[in-house]
Amino acid sequence: MDEERLAGGNLNAEVLRVGQTVRREAGPWTPAVHDLLTHLQEQSYPAPVPHGLDASGREVLSFIPGEPVHPNNLHLLDAPRSMFRVGRLIADYHIAQADFDTPPTAEWRAEGSDPSGSTEVVAHNDLAPWNLIAGPDGWVFIDWDLAAPGRRLWDLAWALHSFAGLWPDSPHDDEELITRILAFCEGANVEPLDRRLLLETVVERTGGHAAFLRAQAEAGDSNYQRLVDEGHANRWEQGARFVESNLDRWSELLV
Repeated sequence: MDEERLAGGNLNAEVLRVGQTVRREAGPWTPAVHDLLTHLQEQSYPAPVPHGLDASGREVLSFIPGEPVHPNNLHLLDAPRSMFRVGRLIADYHIAQADFDTPPTAEWRAEGSDPSGSTEVVAHNDLAPWNLIAGPDGWVFIDWDLAAPGRRLWDLAWALHSFAGLWPDSPHDDEELITRILAFCEGANVEPLDRRLLLETVVERTGGHAAFLRAQAEAGDSNYQRLVDEGHANRWEQGARFVESNLDRWSELLV
């Protein structure tokens, strides 16, 4: 079959569509991720279905039809009800994975993983508009290769920041940002008393990601050096500072 190159993010090796499947480089984490995706299929949670490896050693996943929300369909996130919908999709995932029996030999990727050592959930670790497909059968998260054990709020923090658009140059005014955060929290079943902690985790998550990018670049990784040179670390630091500067006021409005 013909191979069609797909967008693969900032660090992924070549991602190809072959018929109704997606092929990309496998790694030590692939068996555990495929076990998780098989479990989600059994729980009827929408996610790519794994089909093992092909003759070239690449992982094979079902192709999810539709369009990524980022960068050309961000208007789908404009309404507060969209924030609720995203939060609920994530909450449903955390419920679906609750009885996943993590293999004792499971290996997970370190990028984006929770440094706390928590095993509260198997976090997706990149729940963001660039990994959300809006298709004919609904919204589906893709790119599960960063999945690893972590805190539930760690997973939600990255999603809240990315979907609500918590940047200093956000197109949403302060009142709209509060509305978007509140709708996300309601959809994700974040209780009022946990909402400040969620925002604190947003600061930890985004600031930690910036530090990770810089550390990898300083260690000589050319891919991460490219990201730093392109301003990604600066951007995430700006996001962390923006949330931190509004933390007290937003927290009071979210209870």
